Amino acid sequence: MQKTFKLSQLIIDNEDPNYIDEERLKADKDKKIKEIKNGDKVIRHLTWIDNSKDIKSVTTPDGRELTPEELFDFVIGNNITDLAKSENKSENKADIAIVLGNIGLPTTRERAIKAFELYKLGLVKKIIFTGGIGKDRDKKDIMHPESLEDYMSNELIERQEWNERTEADWGAETLVKEQFEENYQEHTKKLTDKFLENVGINLEDILIEAMSTTTQENAEFCKNIFDSEEIETGSQIKTAILVTTCTHGNRATRQFKKVFGDKIKLTWCPSTLDLEQYDSLKAILNAPKFDEIAFRHELKRIYCTEPKLTQMLREEIGHNRNVFIRDEIDEPEITTVDRDMSR
Repeated sequence: MQKTFKLSQLIIDNEDPNYIDEERLKADKDKKIKEIKNGDKVIRHLTWIDNSKDIKSVTTPDGRELTPEELFDFVIGNNITDLAKSENKSENKADIAIVLGNIGLPTTRERAIKAFELYKLGLVKKIIFTGGIGKDRDKKDIMHPESLEDYMSNELIERQEWNERTEADWGAETLVKEQFEENYQEHTKKLTDKFLENVGINLEDILIEAMSTTTQENAEFCKNIFDSEEIETGSQIKTAILVTTCTHGNRATRQFKKVFGDKIKLTWCPSTLDLEQYDSLKAILNAPKFDEIAFRHELKRIYCTEPKLTQMLREEIGHNRNVFIRDEIDEPEITTVDRDMSR
């Protein structure tokens, strides 16, 4: 029998054990708190999950731990569609690909490569690279701009080392796939415009959003840029493809949809280079005819048996909890299936 739980009903093992202590929570200004009510009565206080700590379990109120398969269905679900290999390319065309930056350079480059692929296949007309200087990369002399004007005029831009550049810079200056293993440091001085010319992308088709430090800011700042583009050029962006990793896609889509509303039609395309280390997935990806169902089944099998990937699923549950608490997405539900313990 299937059961459906609200995210607020689940217990994550590194939650603050004092979440029912109202006075303690009210006194702790650093914690994000959301009240869960039954009518007028507060029945639970949810606090922000620290995703820097391993989440060992996600359980229902009756103490039943969610299986990796259930975590997978919630985090990734049936939305795995590699748009670059879809047969119905005309149906998947969009005005722009939105590359979500990441604090990890390889991850950002992987997403950028997928966006380049969409562009070269004619599935998107433009690409926007997003992401500022991640808060976890705080170093001496790193600038923290207050506005886009501050970012554009700040002299620290000229002095930044490669690992101090924005995530959007990383995306825009990504090397083509055949050169992916080259030394990134050798390309520190390469101009973005020159690189884009070399890989065959029109400069006017590239937009940069280099201020955001969260997925929510990715969405909000992209909307501002799209609105400005519409005012300046008269061209409205009506469709977009989010390009990000498998575990991030569903949550990012929900956050973007809440920010954009009905203004644009939004889909997402998973970047898959991180999964090509698995021969079974590589064979499906490289087949003449892409089998989406087989890819989804094999992806689920891998995620549910690899401890590192299962941990990523648990962490993403925590990320969903956090953005729900901050009212960046509406509260999602998780479906579980009762297991027959007699077998």
